[in-house]
Amino acid sequence: MISGKMTNAGYQMPVASLVCNFPKPTESQPSLLPHSEVETFFHEFGHVLHNVLTKSQLASFSGTSVSRDFVEAPSQIFENWVWNYDILTRFAKHYKTNEVLPKSLYDKMYAAKNVGSGLATLQQIFYGLIDFTLHDKYDPYGDTSTTQVIKKLQNEITLYPYLEGTNMQAAFGHLMGYAAAYYGYLWSKVYAEDMYSVFERNGVMDKNTGRRYRDIILAKGGSEDELSLVKEFLQREPDQEAFFKSLGLNDMDD
Repeated sequence: MISGKMTNAGYQMPVASLVCNFPKPTESQPSLLPHSEVETFFHEFGHVLHNVLTKSQLASFSGTSVSRDFVEAPSQIFENWVWNYDILTRFAKHYKTNEVLPKSLYDKMYAAKNVGSGLATLQQIFYGLIDFTLHDKYDPYGDTSTTQVIKKLQNEITLYPYLEGTNMQAAFGHLMGYAAAYYGYLWSKVYAEDMYSVFERNGVMDKNTGRRYRDIILAKGGSEDELSLVKEFLQREPDQEAFFKSLGLNDMDD
C-alpha cells in the first residue's frame, strides 16, 4: 500500500494491491472459491477501500493508519455484504449453468453461520489474552514457559483443555504484527457490526448511507478520533447490541 498524502508536487494518490492465494484453475474447471474465501476477499477489500478512499493530507493519518482498536472495523463490516442474498446473486453462480445460488442453499448456509459463535468468540478472547500476557506480564527470563502461560489461559477461558505438544504460540503470527493489540479484532468487530446496522436499516446498497460512511469513516482515516467518527456516523453512542445479534446471541434471555 502507498498512503495518500500531500507532497511538494501535489497530492500523492493512494495505491493498494490485493494479493490473493486463490485456488488455481485446472484443465477441467476454473478457479472456484468457497464462500469462506469470498468472505476473506471482502474482508481484505474493506482494507483496500479504507486506503484508497482517504482524503488525509498526511501519510501518518491516511487510510488504514488508524488506531489498532479500529483498523479492523472497515474490513469486518464489509464481510456482511457477502452474507446478503441479493448481493450474492450478483456473482455467486454455477460455473457451468450460470444458475444463481439457490435461495434454499443460502438459507441453510445462513442458518449454520453462527454455529459455535460463542466458542469462536471465546477463542478470540483467548488469543487476545495470550497477546496481552506475553507482552505485559510475562518474564522471558523467568521459570515459566510460554507453553505454561497458554495452557493456563486456555483452561481458564475456553471450554476445552490444552492439548499437549501443540505449541500454538509458534504459529501465532499476530504476536509480532499485532503486538499487544490482537484484541483489536474483537473490539473493531463491535464497531463494525454497529455501523452495519445503519446499512441494514437504510438498505445495504443505499447510496446516501454509503456516501456518509465513505466521507465520515473511510476518508478521514486517523485524522480524527475514531470513536467520535463512529458516533457521528451512527448519530448516537455506539453499543454492542448489533455485535450480539451478529453472533446470534441477542436472544440469550429467551
